[in-house]
Amino acid sequence: MGLLQRSFLEIIPQRDSDLEIALVIDGTGSMETAIAGVRESAVAMLEDLRRGRSGEVRTALVVFRDYAAPAGPVQILQDRFTADGESLGQALESLRAESGEPFFHELVDVGVHTALDRLPWSTGADTTRWVFLFGDAPPYAESFVPADFPEARRHYSTDLLVALAGRKGIQIHSVLCESSPELQATYRQALPETRSFMNALAAGTGGLMLDLSYPDIRQAIVEAGRQPRADLLEIEPITRSDLVLAREAFGKETAVASAEADPTAAEVRIAVLPHLPIHQMSFDAGKPAVQIATHLRHKLESLPRVRMSSPYDVERRVRRMRAAGLNDDQQVQAIANQLGVDYVVWGEGDAAGNPVLSVVYAKGTAEPLLRVPHEGEYTRLASFMLEKAPDDRLRGLVPPATGGDADQPSSRTQELVRPLARQPGTAREILFALETLEQVLGKLATDPTAGARLAEAQQAAEAALKTESTNGLAHWLLANIHFNLATAAQGRGETEVAEEAMREMKRSLGRAFRYRNEIDSSSLVKELVADHAFLVQRKVPEAIRAYESIANDPQVCTSVRRRAHWMLTGIYSGDWGVEPEVVDPSAARRHSIAILANWEASPEAVLLRKWLGWDEQTDRTEHPFLPRSHGDLANVEVPAEPAS
Repeated sequence: MGLLQRSFLEIIPQRDSDLEIALVIDGTGSMETAIAGVRESAVAMLEDLRRGRSGEVRTALVVFRDYAAPAGPVQILQDRFTADGESLGQALESLRAESGEPFFHELVDVGVHTALDRLPWSTGADTTRWVFLFGDAPPYAESFVPADFPEARRHYSTDLLVALAGRKGIQIHSVLCESSPELQATYRQALPETRSFMNALAAGTGGLMLDLSYPDIRQAIVEAGRQPRADLLEIEPITRSDLVLAREAFGKETAVASAEADPTAAEVRIAVLPHLPIHQMSFDAGKPAVQIATHLRHKLESLPRVRMSSPYDVERRVRRMRAAGLNDDQQVQAIANQLGVDYVVWGEGDAAGNPVLSVVYAKGTAEPLLRVPHEGEYTRLASFMLEKAPDDRLRGLVPPATGGDADQPSSRTQELVRPLARQPGTAREILFALETLEQVLGKLATDPTAGARLAEAQQAAEAALKTESTNGLAHWLLANIHFNLATAAQGRGETEVAEEAMREMKRSLGRAFRYRNEIDSSSLVKELVADHAFLVQRKVPEAIRAYESIANDPQVCTSVRRRAHWMLTGIYSGDWGVEPEVVDPSAARRHSIAILANWEASPEAVLLRKWLGWDEQTDRTEHPFLPRSHGDLANVEVPAEPAS
């Protein structure tokens, strides 16, 4: 039912319209288990629908069986639409499964027609009207008329039902349920008929169909049911004009900061490709050609005003380009256009596939802007690439040192050339963990392989710490991996696993904080200090000040600023177990707008659009409610570690 609720929340046209739902349920003996599931979950599902709306949600209840059932072929257990959830619960409790005769087929058509024709539906345009049809059997064939059982026949054609629903503006949503174990053979035999009928009703009326005869869908339902129900905070709707204003303000802020550093500099968007021919391109985090791209992305991303395309987005574009029939140079330009970047960094390898050269392309130019030989040694590659670039925009990203020794590199240059680890082998493990984690996050951890990929990233980070126990970046990566494992376990309803992963996250975050001076990015260190104050020390006011400072500082790299806005969105919405006095809906809305306006392709923006119900037709959020789902995890306590 959790999966149902999320699906139907996404198709309600307006949150302020009323919603009328007729539950039409097969009440025969083969549905006994399914009826219990509907009875347990329907009221909660409707409560969730109400939480996301200002209009009323009203329900009615119709039960159909077969003509020989003791209670009759059709019962209207709730004969008018009511917003009283307790009334629906009582009606569902009175529903009992009864065996019908003479066949497995049922009077589904009569049940649907009864709901469409006899219930007192509203007629105004301000009401959305739905039928939820639950059943495991088809109606009789339209041509079937048994001599011995004259009432066991089709009463209303599918076309008639669709036409009647259409005239009344009613969508029919079909849920094909599992049948009882003892009737599986008959159920499977009739399944094509049932599926065809339910799909015809849904497709013909613009509804949805959920087919629980498929094991993977049933498993998704089970997993959705395990997920804890999050509290919601209502915020004012967000409109397209809000995003435009926020984007303009961000642009002006960046321009002012750029002018102070270098009048020729502005925000720069860059994509880095694995250093392999496109038709052979791999995204295996263990390959040197991928790791050099990971290193370059990590270093360039640490600079203010630089936007890096995620490896997930790069991989999607590359896979599409392979089928386009273009040569490699043309494909690079096409990728630049599709990603909306100013520069693409690509490279070449030797006969063994080892990267030996990096090439920078500017958008719209066929010839390389810069070629940098390096023979796979990439510690100083990012710095050298920017210093030698003939393009003022790239050179301006790393301003020269001011004052003192003219030969002394600037602080940004020092960060660019600072190694990730003291040993090359440790650096390779860190790059593997970093690349794998970013690929998983790009998919929002919804891919079936996400758990295995996170485990691989964890192994790599732990291997790095075995050779270099004080590496703050490896500890920070491990903290992020444990957090994603915790949230995944929480989503599966595995509370103890989630809590233990969260304890490990806090331990790793504490160690990263202890060794923060070992981290190569000053922006990342600022984020780490804020995270530690908030998640480990639980110094909420101090953490809020730190996150606000990061979010509003143009000299902090853009990815860290984005994550600060994300944390503040959660904090101000009352998530993470904060005290009620911290909750500020207008501030939560402001930080949500910042993400949606300025990082529209980020995983955070994808989640916000889903949660808030962004509608491209109305250019606004139609379900402006932010979930609060991290409270239990945030409050997990960690025993103090012995002093080292």
